[in-house]
Amino acid sequence: TSSSTSSSSSSSTSTSSSTSTSVSTSSSTSSSTSSSQNDVCYKDVIFVLDNSGSIGVAHFGLAQSFVLDLIAALDFSGSNVHAGAMLFNSQPTLLSLFSEDKATLLSAVQGYTYPASNNAGTATGLAINFLVDTFLQPSSGYRGEGALVYFITDGMTQESPSVLADAVNNLHAIPNVRVVSIGITTAVDEAELSLIATNKHFLFTVNSFLDLTPEFEGLVLESACTSTATSTTTTTTTTTTTTTT
Repeated sequence: TSSSTSSSSSSSTSTSSSTSTSVSTSSSTSSSTSSSQNDVCYKDVIFVLDNSGSIGVAHFGLAQSFVLDLIAALDFSGSNVHAGAMLFNSQPTLLSLFSEDKATLLSAVQGYTYPASNNAGTATGLAINFLVDTFLQPSSGYRGEGALVYFITDGMTQESPSVLADAVNNLHAIPNVRVVSIGITTAVDEAELSLIATNKHFLFTVNSFLDLTPEFEGLVLESACTSTATSTTTTTTTTTTTTTT
């Protein structure tokens, strides 16, 4: 299953006693013509979250909650899923190696506190090398049957292009590893995110941390499974209207 997303919102306020606010989100998604029984879902899942100084405490809290929601949505019971998590800025930080216990992983991610004074930069290539060396090895519990990586950032690397390119090539050289790039804010470099993602269908961008909504989470989670059947493209639109008098 592949998906791409774009979000827009609009609001209108009249001068009369009635106020109406409408938020519309549309997305183009590729959905399989097969049933869910034919979907093959990734069992090894890794979350890579940017915690560089450009994010700030409040925005990091939103990104952290987004990751917690994605973890909470994974089915650990009886599906043989295990997942891990790491942070990165100018240096990578391990939060949890692969765990089959959802509560343990949630606690590891939630237990991190973003420092109020944070001037760290962004070294994406170093983070990707750490990902490969730490997670995608048999000694770390990687089972070699494929992995899903959620790579979440608000900016771009401060390394040379060759450092990032070499790291990405090493990552993509590992068979059956799907990388989903998620860029938050307009400060991201979409070309860089596209390089990191497995392909353009697994590149997501939103304009703001406030756009990390449940609807967006749903689109991102669709990338956890890949269909064995031919896929077709559909377009869905969700509109929520609230009227107060």
